[in-house]
Amino acid sequence: MRGLGTHRGLITVIVTGIVALGLLAAFLVVEWTTRPVVNPLQPTADGLINPAKRPIVVGTTSGAMGDLSVSIDDTDVTDKVAGAAEGIVVEAPNLAEGTHAMAVSYSASNLFSRGASAEWTFMVNVPIGDGVTTRDVRFAGTTQTGSIVQATWNGGQVAVTADASSGSWSMLGALPEGRTNVAFTATDEAGNSTTKKRAIVVDTQKPTLALAGEKKLIELTTTSAPVIYGRVGGDRPRDLLFGAKINGQQIPVLKGRDAVGGKTATADSQAASDNTGPTLTIKGNGFALAPGKLAEGKNVVSVWVRDPGGNVARQEFTSFVDTSSEFGTQQLMEGAIGADVDQLQERLGEIGLWKGGSTGRYDAKTVAAVKKYQRKYKLKQNGKVDARTLRAIVGKITIDLSATTLTLERNGKVVKTFRVAIGQPAYPTPTGTYKIVTKQRNPTWIPPDSPWAEGLGEIPPGPGNPLGTRWIGTSAPAVGIHGTYADWSIGTAASHGCLRMHIPDVEELYEKVSIGMPVEINP
Repeated sequence: MRGLGTHRGLITVIVTGIVALGLLAAFLVVEWTTRPVVNPLQPTADGLINPAKRPIVVGTTSGAMGDLSVSIDDTDVTDKVAGAAEGIVVEAPNLAEGTHAMAVSYSASNLFSRGASAEWTFMVNVPIGDGVTTRDVRFAGTTQTGSIVQATWNGGQVAVTADASSGSWSMLGALPEGRTNVAFTATDEAGNSTTKKRAIVVDTQKPTLALAGEKKLIELTTTSAPVIYGRVGGDRPRDLLFGAKINGQQIPVLKGRDAVGGKTATADSQAASDNTGPTLTIKGNGFALAPGKLAEGKNVVSVWVRDPGGNVARQEFTSFVDTSSEFGTQQLMEGAIGADVDQLQERLGEIGLWKGGSTGRYDAKTVAAVKKYQRKYKLKQNGKVDARTLRAIVGKITIDLSATTLTLERNGKVVKTFRVAIGQPAYPTPTGTYKIVTKQRNPTWIPPDSPWAEGLGEIPPGPGNPLGTRWIGTSAPAVGIHGTYADWSIGTAASHGCLRMHIPDVEELYEKVSIGMPVEINP
């Protein structure tokens, strides 16, 4: 009996072990099948959609999502995300014609992966009308099986019998040049008929396009947002679509009909914050197209117009941009030179991706270093300091009013935290998200338009200057980060809204921040 009991116990142990292994295997299968993924469905990568139907952009995911981030063209649309059986759905109305970029990332608790991210591009196509480039137009459709389908227009007609099993039909019609109204009538065997009308534009000749003042665009040193002038022929400007590609990236397409009569055409997706384009104005057969900001460096710009028939005329030129010496204000790419490239190389050197002294030239070595940076921080590896890469390198400032601290972050990590003085209860420091808009060494203090400064005059640089040796102005009205000789005030609510710092601290911070850097002020 004792031996039998032991034998049964052995069997119990073996069975329990098998069950445990089975449960482990099942767990691993579940973890693998629900591992985090991002898979574009509609539109697919490099796919084509028509925004007239208010497209829904879908990315599929598996597993529980945390820290979800979704952007289209570097604009955060996470708040527009809804759930679906396939994963996530993002409503994206008013997308202009051309190439758009989408990025999705999230974190997850999974044995095989802690998160997933993906970036892809898709095209938006805005048809200008039913246009064709040949006079022999093929009509096709479906109707009731065996019906007679007749196409009629001024000066001609053609008819065909629909397929007896599928009801599909197809026929050729020789239409004249220009716009023609065509009536399609389907008549069944009982004599019942249905008619639909459609306007079709036959345009066999492409428009002409000539640019003016190209020499002024070859080298831009005062602005990075040029205006391109030109003339079109062969079609009325109001009937054309206008567009441009900058370094292969399509800008939002503008419609000529929106720019006639003294109006200025703009793209629905254009950022209203900088008013840099794209915009289009038309006068007679002449036009002025502002494509938006160009990156510092060498830019290849291709301007094109498209007529209702789909015929396209193009003109291309190369523009070298060198307008900024302050890193962070402009996107950068190969060919750029100057102090901003020096600063970029110094930033890359700080994290071990650039060796040797800065050269001030965005050359092949700089491209390789930027690609390493992008790979390290999971950005698109194009070797350009584009908008996403610029935000990561520039970083941000976070101010905690309750702790009286200022924290500098870069590449997602804390660089350093400083103590600050904040606004008095009567003159509180505003909360919210702002950005750095100006930097000054040894500034002159100019009294603000406020009752507390009434009767005071300007104070030149020196020990008595309330701003100390550095001024870092923000987009918050009359609020900046500056030094102070009143060291005792640091860590207290003593200012009239500004953020005060010890002189050595603000001088150190000044060298590490850039114009355009976000400044987040929290309660």
